Amino acid sequence: MLRALITGLAILHLGPGFAFALLAIGCEQAPLLPGDLCTRSSLSAFLILTVLAWVVLVLGVLVFKWVRRTELPPSAP
Repeated sequence: MLRALITGLAILHLGPGFAFALLAIGCEQAPLLPGDLCTRSSLSAFLILTVLAWVVLVLGVLVFKWVRRTELPPSAP
């Protein structure tokens, strides 16, 4: 239960952190972000990037758990 709580809190905090970093670095002189994300309002772009970061982080955790679950058990001696 504690591991799930820590994982959830990490995802909730890392999503906005990644979004802020992408906005701060990606919209400088030469836009690195795709589409018109840099031309949107700051709040709108921040919300879109936060949701995308949350989706990527949740998918990463799910893939990690799936890979760990499907690993072959160690062979018996």
